[in-house]
Amino acid sequence: MKKLILMIFMMSLITGFAGNKIDSSTDEKFESSINSIKNSLSDEKKKEFEATILSFTSSVIDNNSFEMAVNPDGVQRKIKDKLHGKTADEVIAQGDLIIAEQKKREQERKRIERKQTLAEIEKIKTEITEFEKKQSEVKKELKKFIVVRSRFYFQEEIFSDDPIIEVTVKNETKHAVSKAYFHGIIASPGRSIPWLKDTFSCKISGGLQPGERVTFKLSPNMLGDWDNVPKDKEDMILTLTTTRIDGADEKSIYDSDSDSEFSEWDNERFEDLKEKLAELQKVTQN
Repeated sequence: MKKLILMIFMMSLITGFAGNKIDSSTDEKFESSINSIKNSLSDEKKKEFEATILSFTSSVIDNNSFEMAVNPDGVQRKIKDKLHGKTADEVIAQGDLIIAEQKKREQERKRIERKQTLAEIEKIKTEITEFEKKQSEVKKELKKFIVVRSRFYFQEEIFSDDPIIEVTVKNETKHAVSKAYFHGIIASPGRSIPWLKDTFSCKISGGLQPGERVTFKLSPNMLGDWDNVPKDKEDMILTLTTTRIDGADEKSIYDSDSDSEFSEWDNERFEDLKEKLAELQKVTQN
């Protein structure tokens, strides 16, 4: 607000400037000399002079922002002192220097901002690369928990035909496994759309040591939507992919679905940074 008031004050002066040199020894002489200068200028020169005074005033205020907050009269005095004894041409010349300095500072600000943006983009690129590398290693290790054989069928019971998943796995990892998680697809040859896509897990009694293999069956109450698979299809094939294994402490050893290290927000931020960089590059090229 104080800056606005001071700018309005200076604007009121430059709307009626006169004389050869600015005299800021008193407020009356300051206003009179400026009026005298303005009256001696052509319309084009007046506009240039007015714009320079405003630029000059704004520059002094920006460079004394703290003092402006506590002592606006002191800043006004500084403006008058800097203008004292100058002709219109000298004021305009000084204004050109101020504008050049402002452009220089703006270019430096943009250079620093561009450098910071580049650094942040490279940081995120590194994070993405490391994340993808880790996920690739996780999937590679999970392949060592081999699904030797997988079957899906309905078993006749007294009151119903119950779905059964039968799986034989072999542990070729270096870890004892207490629980395994799978993504399953049931499909028939020649059909582009599978009958079912779903996930399930199985806790292995006694665990599975490295090099061991085991066959287990999952009963109906553990299978959810698997009961909806058609019972009259005999050509269905169950394909399983291991997505996670837990160790003896029941904590995850490898988990291909984990997204805790790099979130969707990080990816969005990365895209925003790339857009920002493109905009900055356009500015620096102009």
